[in-house]
Amino acid sequence: MSETIVMPKLGMTMTEGTITEWYKDVGDAVEKGEPVLMISSEKLNQDVEAPNSGILLEKFGDVEDELKVGDALAVIGEEGEKPSPTDKKDIDPVSVEITEFEKPASPADMPKQQGVTKHQRSDRIFITPLARRMAANHNIDIQSVTGSGGKGRITKQDIERVLESGAEVQTESAHELATHQSAATVSEAIVSIGQGLSPMRKAIARNMRESLTQTAQLTLHRKATIDPLIDFQKMLRNELSASNSELKLSLTVLLARATVLALQEFKPMNATYQDGQLTESDEVHLGIATSLENGLLVPVIKNAHQKTIGTLANELKDVTERARNGEVDQALLSGSTFTITNLGASGIEYFTPILNPTETGILGIGSLQEELALKDDGTIKAIKKIPLSITFDHQIVDGVAAAEFLSILVKYIESPYLLVL
Repeated sequence: MSETIVMPKLGMTMTEGTITEWYKDVGDAVEKGEPVLMISSEKLNQDVEAPNSGILLEKFGDVEDELKVGDALAVIGEEGEKPSPTDKKDIDPVSVEITEFEKPASPADMPKQQGVTKHQRSDRIFITPLARRMAANHNIDIQSVTGSGGKGRITKQDIERVLESGAEVQTESAHELATHQSAATVSEAIVSIGQGLSPMRKAIARNMRESLTQTAQLTLHRKATIDPLIDFQKMLRNELSASNSELKLSLTVLLARATVLALQEFKPMNATYQDGQLTESDEVHLGIATSLENGLLVPVIKNAHQKTIGTLANELKDVTERARNGEVDQALLSGSTFTITNLGASGIEYFTPILNPTETGILGIGSLQEELALKDDGTIKAIKKIPLSITFDHQIVDGVAAAEFLSILVKYIESPYLLVL
């Protein structure tokens, strides 16, 4: 019996996925566990494997098509077999196909369009989710559009062709138009975000747009004297070397430890705001913004407040390497309560980090700066400063409170022995 592959749910917040690449075509043989296609969610790419061996009988989407979780992606069965309707019993049929049986009373009831061929009302109409949204936004009757995809499926290109042809579309009354105009405008804006970009860049664009539209973001900047932390790092490295430890202790690890302690001391910054509910967390789940060749991922160190400096160093190295090697899963990329992003290696001093959606704050770390300072005895000495940028949601935290968080963080940086007490 044939079996349907559906769009999987990779995380709690995932509602739809994008087809990134097809590895198999209709008619190809597939083995159980063999990748059939690649999909992308908001934060990662993942192969979808065949649930059993057989022949790929049908494909329900093209590259760059967006399908909802649970939508059919493909059907696998025996050669010559016709897919059974029971194979789709757990799938919302509206998301895969539209079947209508009412016939118009007269030809006048059918809208006239140029360059398209009408389907019979009893025909099964296959259409990608993106094409369906575009048709709805432009009020195009999909019954009158000829699809160029497999099994006559209507794709984004088919809707664009209809629009370019200047074809007439269904008309609405003034009242209906006024009612739906605002919603259609919003829908078009959502569809257009990141259009033409790679799936990962598109996901980043959507997340950033969501972050900026749903929060009141403000950024404060401050420097901390980092010489004490550098001296502390050298002392720990000497101790590790003497004990033949292979642990690599970077300044980023010590700054992460300082941030964790500051978040525990100032809990309003370690909070999430989602669906109208503000939650201050006792646990610190630290997101680490990690740059990739084609984008950005934020793997999460869970329960960072329970980690020693050594454990924190090992886990930070592990999660960033997994992110860069494409070995992450949704669990590793979710659940953060606060995020750190470091542009110090790029020579950037101050910048404006954008909040990771639902979080209250994100800390930006810049490159070390050398400055001259006046000592108590009147002499001048060279010191090193590190620029810190805290972006916060002004809905939840005021500027004075965010400044207080920075002061606490500076305390741990300039008094590093507090990191081990």
